[in-house]
Amino acid sequence: MINLNKNFLIYGYGVSGKSVEKYLINNNCNYNIYDDFKKIINKKVISKKFLENKIDQYSYFIVSPSIKIEKNHFLYKHKNKFLIDLDFLSLEISSQKILGITGTEGKSSTCNYINQILSKKYKTKIIGNFGNTILDKTNLKKYLSKIDILIIELSSYQLDKLKFLKLHYALITNIFCDHLEYHTNIKNYISAKFRIQDFLYKNSCLFLSKYLFQKYRSFVKINKSRLILNDDRIIHKKELSSYFRELNLNSIKNLISFIDSRIKIENKHISNDLNHRLQLIYNKNTLKIYNDSKCTNLNNAIYKNNLINSSKKILILGGKLKKQDKNLIFNIKNTLVLIFGNQRDLFINQLNFIDSNYFRFNRLTELIYFLKLMIKSYKYEYILFSPGGESFDLYKNYIDRGNHFNRLIKKALL
Repeated sequence: MINLNKNFLIYGYGVSGKSVEKYLINNNCNYNIYDDFKKIINKKVISKKFLENKIDQYSYFIVSPSIKIEKNHFLYKHKNKFLIDLDFLSLEISSQKILGITGTEGKSSTCNYINQILSKKYKTKIIGNFGNTILDKTNLKKYLSKIDILIIELSSYQLDKLKFLKLHYALITNIFCDHLEYHTNIKNYISAKFRIQDFLYKNSCLFLSKYLFQKYRSFVKINKSRLILNDDRIIHKKELSSYFRELNLNSIKNLISFIDSRIKIENKHISNDLNHRLQLIYNKNTLKIYNDSKCTNLNNAIYKNNLINSSKKILILGGKLKKQDKNLIFNIKNTLVLIFGNQRDLFINQLNFIDSNYFRFNRLTELIYFLKLMIKSYKYEYILFSPGGESFDLYKNYIDRGNHFNRLIKKALL
């Protein structure tokens, strides 16, 4: 259990670091701040020299989840003292039910679906990797007392460092190769995802698809006594966004039933209102265009594209390619592939084109101009903007990238 009377060091002054600072202030705690890269005007900020000389006076180091502390890092020998922002919830939770959701893709959508279903009967809140924080509330216990169910989206970064948070239910949506720049290899990444089961209360449940169980049961230790297997079959393959909505809803049906068996899930009443996540932005004259800017995983982008049963389709890739398994080459079938950005050649090296062709562009603007000409010349049925790379090469974030794509498409199709 965290002792708030001890000394804290906030390492990394981003969104999570700032929320932790407000929590420590509200609880009259002693703390300092250190950040390797930011120039911060704050009387609590200390220098690296001061930190190294006084490092033993700190009982806890609150580390931003995405920061990788390697063996040559000066904090590595103190890693048993690491906390993340979510650990502090262990001091504040009382009667609330806590749901932990992780996976490579679809975490946010799954959290959103769970929230839509449960909020009809309970007071719910989504936090964590979803983008919302509650640690900065002045009276956190009072705030939490008004919440029945807390839904927490958990990244592999968070699960790698988490220590004290406890969960009543845990769910893994899917696992694709991702975040190898942090985890080094796919084995470490998979192990981090399955670490979610370590935070379950006794007699609590891990919800997992039959496919994931069969694929990883010989690789990671899975506690079968608390395992609930979800049906991962899709009866009807509808249009792309409906396919994934149905897949995500299938994964949560058992979970919802365990929370409250009286709640009935009606797929038609669940909407996907997350912008830039397989968002159908154009549907006219037999042409459908999807904005999936939130997709930063090449494996997942190719997977979605290959689900489209048509030879008249265009896939748009681009961005900052994440570290990939060099031996992993993705097959792309019956597709015109348009790739933009400085790393376009890196994308090409990861792809095996089967009855497909590709073109390269410096910027998305040039790509859309070419796309406009192609649409006029050929009767394409699908355009999938699922970049498969991070947005930070050319954009502030995936939202900025998605908004730019929407503007360009709107202008091109006027």
